[in-house]
Amino acid sequence: MSKFSKYSLTIFISVFMIYVLFGSFSSTIADYYSSYGDLKEHEVLNEDYEIDYQQRGSDISVTAIHGGGIEPGTSEVAEGLANRMNISYYLFKGIKPTNNMILHLTSKNFDEPIGRSLVQDSLTTLSIHGYHDDQEHQPIIYLGGKNEEYRETLQDSFQKWGFQVVNAPYKVGGRNVNNIVNDNQLNAGVQIELTAGLRKSLFENHDWSRANRQNTTEVYERLIDALAEGTNNYREKESAFL
Repeated sequence: MSKFSKYSLTIFISVFMIYVLFGSFSSTIADYYSSYGDLKEHEVLNEDYEIDYQQRGSDISVTAIHGGGIEPGTSEVAEGLANRMNISYYLFKGIKPTNNMILHLTSKNFDEPIGRSLVQDSLTTLSIHGYHDDQEHQPIIYLGGKNEEYRETLQDSFQKWGFQVVNAPYKVGGRNVNNIVNDNQLNAGVQIELTAGLRKSLFENHDWSRANRQNTTEVYERLIDALAEGTNNYREKESAFL
């Protein structure tokens, strides 16, 4: 191999590793860890990450599998909605001082057993994620998932409460059969992706640091209101056919 080829290969590997560790995980690039079993061999529970959940026997469960410092704001939204509606929730939260994105497992690969079991016990699921793209500074909700009825009621509610809603691109569309959001009794859930611009607006001074994430704003309350209203409307429609 020539010196130029060796140099090019070294640059490629370096760039690839930087992207894996710090880049957008909304793309199709592979995660750093291949599974939860792989992750837990190298990361320490309650030191590098936390698992927080409440099994409330509800028909709907809400999850944030990239919570804490992985995709800041997602676990706060999921827990806020769950407590408002008294429904089951599951949070996988990165708590490392830095580099929490290394803890990211894509939804189809997310096989932590407590989370999978909680979702399997529910009729349908709402999964909260953070999204990164060229519009990430805009306050946008990308909406996807296989549960079309639930998705449509949420879309109506988001728009009513003044949020900009866009159909999720295919790569984060929440339609993969192995995605945890679909591992429920209907085999269909809803996945929402919140841009960084929207998630930062949920906290005072647009500061989503761990120390400030308890200081929520009016936008946070309005988002929880919209999620709760859309979820209740979905429940009412579903009960009409029972």
